[in-house]
Amino acid sequence: MLIDSKQVCNVCLTVANNVDKVVFITAHCRGEEVHICTGCIPSVIHGSGEVVKSNEEVKKAVSNS
Repeated sequence: MLIDSKQVCNVCLTVANNVDKVVFITAHCRGEEVHICTGCIPSVIHGSGEVVKSNEEVKKAVSNS
């Protein structure tokens, strides 16, 4: 998801500005647009998609860190 114009992975919470050369994929999950870093794509593809956090969960986790 986007927080303050920074991409945040909806799986592992990686912030684009904190990691060099990270690539994000935009996807849709449970009716909302999410961002997933390429490191987490295998977990999403081979898993059930339940690893993807909602944008609300990501906002809470990022604000608590």
